[in-house]
Amino acid sequence: MNPSRQSLAALCGALFVMLLVVADPVRGEEVKLLDGKVRLELPGSWKHDRESSKQALASFAARKGDAWGSIVRGSKGLQPDGLTAYTQRKVAEYTKGLSWLPNLTWLKKDVVTIDGRPWADLRFIGRKDGAKDPLDGLLYTHILATSFEGQLLEFTFTSNTDPDRATKLAIDDILKSVKVAQ
Repeated sequence: MNPSRQSLAALCGALFVMLLVVADPVRGEEVKLLDGKVRLELPGSWKHDRESSKQALASFAARKGDAWGSIVRGSKGLQPDGLTAYTQRKVAEYTKGLSWLPNLTWLKKDVVTIDGRPWADLRFIGRKDGAKDPLDGLLYTHILATSFEGQLLEFTFTSNTDPDRATKLAIDDILKSVKVAQ
C-alpha cells in the first residue's frame, strides 16, 4: 500500500473510532456538578437538559418514553443525622400526596451507606393489579438524598407513565453511578 493510502486508511480508522466514542448511545455522558464534586453517569438513552429550572442544579429526560430526573440542593441545612427524619417526612409526604394512586408500593425507604456517606434511599411504584414483577407499574420513582456541605442534595428520577422495565432499571443505574466527593 502506498504511503498516501496508508495515511488515508489510518485517518478513516481514527475517525471511525472517534465516532464510536462520541456517538455511542450506550455510553452516554458523565455529568459533573458543583465544581466536579458531584458526578453521575447518564446512559445514552437519557439526555442532560442544559436549561434546567432555577430550582434544579440539573435536569434530565429519557430520549424516548415519559421519564425524567432532577438534582436539587436545599438551603435550610441538613446534617447526616437528619436523614432519618428526612426519610420519614418524604415517605409521609409522598404517601399522602399520592393517595389517588392505586397500589402505591414502597420498594425501599431506608437510610443506607454508599461509599462511606449516609443516604436516604426511597423507591416507590404504582403497581399494576396482579403484578408479579415489583417494577410492573407506573410512576416508578427513586430518590437518593444526602447531606452535602451541610445542605440537602437530592436526586429524583421517575418513570412517570413509561411502563418499560428498562427505563426503571436505567433510573437505578443512573443513581448507582452517583459519586460525591467527601
